Amino acid sequence: DKTVSLRKDLSEMHEWITQAEEEYLERDFDYKTPDELQKALEELKRAKEEAMQKEVKVKLITDSVNNFMAKAPPAAHEALKKELGVLITSYQRLCSRLNGKCKTLEEVWACWRELLSYLDAENKWLNEVELKLKATENIQGGAEEISESLDSLECLMRHPEDNRNQIRELAQTLTDGGILDELINEKLEKFNTRWEEI
Repeated sequence: DKTVSLRKDLSEMHEWITQAEEEYLERDFDYKTPDELQKALEELKRAKEEAMQKEVKVKLITDSVNNFMAKAPPAAHEALKKELGVLITSYQRLCSRLNGKCKTLEEVWACWRELLSYLDAENKWLNEVELKLKATENIQGGAEEISESLDSLECLMRHPEDNRNQIRELAQTLTDGGILDELINEKLEKFNTRWEEI
């Protein structure tokens, strides 16, 4: 019977949607390491791709139901039409939520990478300052050499605050979301301690 076959297709698709929601959307954003975050992002991209591939199946089911309703008596229409409507709505909602969560994780990953790049830039600057300080401490010579060395150090110390502000903002954004808190706090503490010492 065609109705039974269509209901089976609808049911299988509903089951897949429910399973995908449980597997990919019911989990919390609780990532403690960059590896966990990256793995979650890759999983979500695969899920998004899989959902997009199911679009063909949804279209085939829709066409089958519509073709059946065109030929079947009106009594059979209502229930199938309603089930199809629920399926399409559920599928579209799943795709939308997968896209949204994927976009969010991509933004979080980009934020993490940006934080690392600012920390790297600031640590390179701190290395430069440290070398310059050591050179200044060990300077041998007259007042002119000492003055030049101090001017050079002073020039280096005019480093803009922008990077440190960016580091603070990016770290705050990530930790507010409860993402990589411990790791970020550890990196910031290490950086701030070194910055204060130098």
